[in-house]
Amino acid sequence: MIRLNACCRALPFAFAALLAACASKEPAAPTSMPDPPPAPKPAEVSPQRRAELHTELAAGYYERGQMDIALEELAESVKLYPNYAKTYNIYGLVYSVLGEDPKAEQSFRQALSLAPQDPEIRQNWGWYLCTHGKPRESIPEFEMAIRNPLYKSPDVALTNAGKCSIEYGDNRRGEDYLKRALTINPANISAAYNLALLTYRESRTEEARALMRRIMAAPNPAPDALYLGMCIERKASDRVTEASYVQQLKTRYPDSPEAKAIPPGTCQ
Repeated sequence: MIRLNACCRALPFAFAALLAACASKEPAAPTSMPDPPPAPKPAEVSPQRRAELHTELAAGYYERGQMDIALEELAESVKLYPNYAKTYNIYGLVYSVLGEDPKAEQSFRQALSLAPQDPEIRQNWGWYLCTHGKPRESIPEFEMAIRNPLYKSPDVALTNAGKCSIEYGDNRRGEDYLKRALTINPANISAAYNLALLTYRESRTEEARALMRRIMAAPNPAPDALYLGMCIERKASDRVTEASYVQQLKTRYPDSPEAKAIPPGTCQ
Protein backbone atom coordinates (compact mmCIF):
# COMPACT_ATOMS: atom_id res chain seq x y z
CA MET A 1 0.00 0.00 0.00
CA ILE A 2 1.31 3.44 -0.88
CA ARG A 3 1.32 5.79 2.11
CA LEU A 4 1.27 9.55 1.83
CA ASN A 5 3.64 10.87 4.52
CA ALA A 6 3.18 14.43 5.74
CA CYS A 7 6.45 16.24 6.35
CA CYS A 8 6.54 18.56 9.33
CA ARG A 9 8.83 21.55 9.74
CA ALA A 10 9.27 23.48 13.03
CA LEU A 11 8.45 27.15 12.56
CA PRO A 12 10.45 29.62 14.68
CA PHE A 13 8.57 31.71 17.16
CA ALA A 14 8.29 35.45 16.52
CA PHE A 15 10.83 37.68 18.15
CA ALA A 16 9.62 39.54 21.20
CA ALA A 17 10.99 43.08 21.29
CA LEU A 18 10.97 44.47 24.75
CA LEU A 19 11.40 48.24 24.77
CA ALA A 20 12.25 50.03 27.99
CA ALA A 21 13.86 53.42 28.47
CA CYS A 22 15.41 53.43 25.02
CA ALA A 23 17.12 50.09 25.73
CA SER A 24 16.64 46.85 23.77
CA LYS A 25 17.16 43.19 24.60
CA GLU A 26 18.26 40.35 22.33
CA PRO A 27 15.34 38.34 20.87
CA ALA A 28 14.60 35.01 22.50
CA ALA A 29 15.90 31.92 20.77
CA PRO A 30 13.32 29.73 19.00
CA THR A 31 11.78 27.08 21.18
CA SER A 32 13.12 23.65 20.23
CA MET A 33 10.54 21.20 18.74
CA PRO A 34 10.67 17.41 19.16
CA ASP A 35 11.66 15.39 16.13
CA PRO A 36 8.63 14.09 14.20
CA PRO A 37 7.89 10.39 14.67
CA PRO A 38 9.21 8.11 11.94
CA ALA A 39 6.77 7.32 9.17
CA PRO A 40 5.17 3.89 9.64
CA LYS A 41 6.49 1.19 7.39
CA PRO A 42 4.09 -0.20 4.79
CA ALA A 43 2.42 -3.34 6.03
CA GLU A 44 4.10 -6.39 4.59
CA VAL A 45 1.99 -8.91 2.69
CA SER A 46 1.88 -12.12 4.69
CA PRO A 47 3.04 -15.41 3.15
CA GLN A 48 -0.50 -16.74 3.43
CA ARG A 49 -1.94 -13.81 1.47
CA ARG A 50 0.75 -14.18 -1.18
CA ALA A 51 -0.12 -17.87 -1.43
CA GLU A 52 -3.77 -16.93 -1.90
CA LEU A 53 -2.85 -14.57 -4.73
CA HIS A 54 -0.79 -17.24 -6.49
CA THR A 55 -3.71 -19.66 -6.16
CA GLU A 56 -6.11 -17.11 -7.64
CA LEU A 57 -3.74 -16.66 -10.58
CA ALA A 58 -3.52 -20.44 -10.99
CA ALA A 59 -7.32 -20.68 -11.09
CA GLY A 60 -7.40 -18.10 -13.86
CA TYR A 61 -4.82 -19.96 -15.90
CA TYR A 62 -6.74 -23.19 -15.34
CA GLU A 63 -9.91 -21.61 -16.72
CA ARG A 64 -7.98 -20.44 -19.80
CA GLY A 65 -6.50 -23.89 -20.34
CA GLN A 66 -2.91 -22.87 -19.52
CA MET A 67 -2.19 -25.78 -17.22
CA ASP A 68 1.60 -25.44 -17.28
CA ILE A 69 1.48 -21.89 -15.93
CA ALA A 70 -1.22 -22.86 -13.44
CA LEU A 71 1.10 -25.53 -12.02
CA GLU A 72 3.90 -22.96 -11.67
CA GLU A 73 1.65 -20.64 -9.70
CA LEU A 74 0.46 -23.48 -7.47
CA ALA A 75 4.04 -24.52 -6.74
CA GLU A 76 4.78 -20.96 -5.61
CA SER A 77 1.72 -21.01 -3.40
CA VAL A 78 2.80 -24.22 -1.66
CA LYS A 79 6.28 -22.79 -1.01
CA LEU A 80 4.79 -19.76 0.68
CA TYR A 81 2.05 -21.44 2.68
CA PRO A 82 1.75 -25.22 2.40
CA ASN A 83 -1.53 -25.47 4.36
CA TYR A 84 -3.79 -23.45 2.08
CA ALA A 85 -6.61 -25.81 1.13
CA LYS A 86 -7.71 -24.01 -2.03
CA THR A 87 -4.28 -24.52 -3.56
CA TYR A 88 -4.78 -28.28 -3.49
CA ASN A 89 -8.33 -27.86 -4.80
CA ILE A 90 -6.98 -26.18 -7.94
CA TYR A 91 -4.21 -28.76 -8.14
CA GLY A 92 -6.92 -31.43 -8.25
CA LEU A 93 -8.72 -29.71 -11.10
CA VAL A 94 -5.53 -29.19 -13.11
CA TYR A 95 -4.28 -32.75 -12.66
CA SER A 96 -7.73 -34.04 -13.59
CA VAL A 97 -7.60 -32.18 -16.90
CA LEU A 98 -4.08 -33.46 -17.51
CA GLY A 99 -5.23 -37.04 -16.91
CA GLU A 100 -2.97 -37.50 -13.90
CA ASP A 101 -5.65 -39.12 -11.79
CA PRO A 102 -3.55 -40.31 -8.82
CA LYS A 103 -2.20 -36.79 -8.34
CA ALA A 104 -5.67 -35.30 -8.78
CA GLU A 105 -7.17 -37.61 -6.17
CA GLN A 106 -4.33 -37.01 -3.74
CA SER A 107 -4.73 -33.24 -4.18
CA PHE A 108 -8.46 -33.29 -3.53
CA ARG A 109 -8.00 -35.43 -0.43
CA GLN A 110 -5.32 -33.06 0.84
CA ALA A 111 -7.65 -30.12 0.29
CA LEU A 112 -10.47 -31.84 2.19
CA SER A 113 -8.16 -32.75 5.07
CA LEU A 114 -7.35 -29.04 5.47
CA ALA A 115 -10.89 -27.71 4.91
CA PRO A 116 -13.45 -30.52 5.21
CA GLN A 117 -16.43 -28.15 5.17
CA ASP A 118 -15.40 -26.07 2.16
CA PRO A 119 -18.35 -26.32 -0.29
CA GLU A 120 -16.35 -25.60 -3.44
CA ILE A 121 -13.88 -28.36 -2.64
CA ARG A 122 -16.75 -30.76 -1.92
CA GLN A 123 -18.44 -29.83 -5.20
CA ASN A 124 -15.24 -30.32 -7.22
CA TRP A 125 -14.43 -33.60 -5.50
CA GLY A 126 -17.96 -34.78 -6.23
CA TRP A 127 -17.59 -33.88 -9.89
CA TYR A 128 -14.28 -35.71 -10.04
CA LEU A 129 -15.89 -38.85 -8.61
CA CYS A 130 -18.82 -38.61 -11.02
CA THR A 131 -16.60 -38.24 -14.07
CA HIS A 132 -14.34 -41.08 -12.96
CA GLY A 133 -16.89 -43.85 -12.79
CA LYS A 134 -18.36 -43.16 -9.35
CA PRO A 135 -21.54 -41.13 -9.95
CA ARG A 136 -23.40 -42.65 -7.00
CA GLU A 137 -20.55 -41.82 -4.61
CA SER A 138 -20.53 -38.23 -5.83
CA ILE A 139 -24.02 -37.38 -4.52
CA PRO A 140 -23.10 -37.07 -0.79
CA GLU A 141 -20.32 -34.66 -1.77
CA PHE A 142 -22.74 -32.46 -3.71
CA GLU A 143 -25.21 -32.63 -0.84
CA MET A 144 -22.61 -31.35 1.62
CA ALA A 145 -21.92 -28.40 -0.68
CA ILE A 146 -25.62 -27.67 -1.21
CA ARG A 147 -26.38 -27.66 2.52
CA ASN A 148 -23.58 -25.23 3.34
CA PRO A 149 -25.22 -21.79 3.84
CA LEU A 150 -21.97 -20.05 2.84
CA TYR A 151 -21.87 -21.68 -0.62
CA LYS A 152 -22.36 -18.95 -3.19
CA SER A 153 -23.28 -21.21 -6.13
CA PRO A 154 -25.54 -24.01 -4.88
CA ASP A 155 -27.15 -24.27 -8.32
CA VAL A 156 -23.83 -25.57 -9.69
CA ALA A 157 -23.75 -28.45 -7.21
CA LEU A 158 -27.47 -29.10 -7.79
CA THR A 159 -26.93 -29.25 -11.55
CA ASN A 160 -24.04 -31.68 -11.21
CA ALA A 161 -25.98 -33.77 -8.70
CA GLY A 162 -28.78 -33.95 -11.26
CA LYS A 163 -26.48 -35.00 -14.07
CA CYS A 164 -24.76 -37.62 -11.94
CA SER A 165 -28.04 -39.03 -10.59
CA ILE A 166 -29.23 -39.52 -14.16
CA GLU A 167 -25.83 -41.05 -14.97
CA TYR A 168 -26.45 -43.95 -12.58
CA GLY A 169 -30.11 -44.32 -13.57
CA ASP A 170 -32.05 -42.32 -10.96
CA ASN A 171 -33.93 -40.04 -13.35
CA ARG A 172 -36.49 -38.81 -10.83
CA ARG A 173 -33.87 -37.73 -8.35
CA GLY A 174 -31.89 -36.16 -11.16
CA GLU A 175 -34.92 -34.23 -12.37
CA ASP A 176 -35.57 -32.93 -8.87
CA TYR A 177 -32.00 -31.65 -8.55
CA LEU A 178 -32.15 -29.92 -11.94
CA LYS A 179 -35.47 -28.24 -11.17
CA ARG A 180 -34.10 -27.01 -7.85
CA ALA A 181 -31.09 -25.57 -9.68
CA LEU A 182 -33.37 -23.67 -12.05
CA THR A 183 -35.45 -22.39 -9.14
CA ILE A 184 -32.33 -20.91 -7.55
CA ASN A 185 -30.89 -19.65 -10.83
CA PRO A 186 -33.29 -19.54 -13.79
CA ALA A 187 -30.36 -18.55 -16.02
CA ASN A 188 -28.48 -21.80 -15.39
CA ILE A 189 -28.28 -23.04 -18.97
CA SER A 190 -26.55 -26.28 -18.03
CA ALA A 191 -29.46 -27.24 -15.77
CA ALA A 192 -31.99 -26.31 -18.46
CA TYR A 193 -30.11 -28.28 -21.13
CA ASN A 194 -29.82 -31.44 -19.04
CA LEU A 195 -33.48 -31.26 -18.05
CA ALA A 196 -34.44 -30.75 -21.70
CA LEU A 197 -32.34 -33.76 -22.63
CA LEU A 198 -34.02 -35.89 -19.98
CA THR A 199 -37.55 -34.89 -20.98
CA TYR A 200 -36.71 -35.43 -24.67
CA ARG A 201 -35.46 -38.95 -23.98
CA GLU A 202 -38.64 -39.66 -22.01
CA SER A 203 -40.75 -38.34 -24.94
CA ARG A 204 -42.07 -35.44 -22.86
CA THR A 205 -41.74 -33.33 -25.95
CA GLU A 206 -43.66 -30.22 -24.93
CA GLU A 207 -41.68 -29.92 -21.71
CA ALA A 208 -38.48 -30.27 -23.70
CA ARG A 209 -39.59 -27.57 -26.14
CA ALA A 210 -40.39 -25.16 -23.31
CA LEU A 211 -36.94 -25.71 -21.84
CA MET A 212 -35.32 -25.14 -25.22
CA ARG A 213 -37.04 -21.76 -25.48
CA ARG A 214 -35.33 -20.82 -22.22
CA ILE A 215 -31.98 -21.99 -23.57
CA MET A 216 -32.40 -20.13 -26.85
CA ALA A 217 -33.13 -16.89 -24.98
CA ALA A 218 -29.52 -16.89 -23.78
CA PRO A 219 -26.79 -15.48 -26.05
CA ASN A 220 -24.77 -17.86 -28.21
CA PRO A 221 -26.31 -21.26 -27.45
CA ALA A 222 -23.76 -24.07 -27.71
CA PRO A 223 -23.76 -26.55 -30.60
CA ASP A 224 -25.00 -29.42 -28.44
CA ALA A 225 -27.99 -27.28 -27.41
CA LEU A 226 -28.81 -26.45 -31.04
CA TYR A 227 -28.53 -30.11 -31.97
CA LEU A 228 -30.85 -31.10 -29.15
CA GLY A 229 -33.33 -28.45 -30.24
CA MET A 230 -33.24 -29.88 -33.76
CA CYS A 231 -33.96 -33.39 -32.44
CA ILE A 232 -36.79 -32.18 -30.20
CA GLU A 233 -38.50 -30.41 -33.08
CA ARG A 234 -38.01 -33.43 -35.30
CA LYS A 235 -39.83 -35.52 -32.69
CA ALA A 236 -42.53 -32.83 -32.50
CA SER A 237 -42.86 -32.94 -36.33
CA ASP A 238 -42.26 -29.19 -36.55
CA ARG A 239 -40.15 -29.07 -39.71
CA VAL A 240 -39.95 -25.27 -39.83
CA THR A 241 -38.46 -24.92 -36.34
CA GLU A 242 -36.27 -27.95 -36.94
CA ALA A 243 -34.86 -26.27 -40.05
CA SER A 244 -34.17 -23.13 -38.00
CA TYR A 245 -32.01 -25.11 -35.60
CA VAL A 246 -30.22 -26.78 -38.50
CA GLN A 247 -29.49 -23.45 -40.12
CA GLN A 248 -28.12 -21.95 -36.90
CA LEU A 249 -25.94 -24.98 -36.31
CA LYS A 250 -24.48 -24.84 -39.81
CA THR A 251 -23.96 -21.09 -39.68
CA ARG A 252 -22.52 -20.74 -36.19
CA TYR A 253 -20.62 -24.02 -35.81
CA PRO A 254 -20.01 -25.44 -39.30
CA ASP A 255 -17.02 -27.54 -38.18
CA SER A 256 -18.56 -28.93 -35.00
CA PRO A 257 -19.28 -32.66 -34.56
CA GLU A 258 -22.95 -31.70 -34.13
CA ALA A 259 -23.09 -29.97 -37.49
CA LYS A 260 -21.53 -33.00 -39.15
CA ALA A 261 -24.15 -35.25 -37.55
CA ILE A 262 -27.12 -33.38 -38.99
CA PRO A 263 -28.22 -35.87 -41.71
CA PRO A 264 -31.58 -37.55 -41.00
CA GLY A 265 -31.64 -40.47 -38.65
CA THR A 266 -28.91 -39.25 -36.28
CA CYS A 267 -31.15 -38.21 -33.39
CA GLN A 268 -31.37 -40.75 -30.60
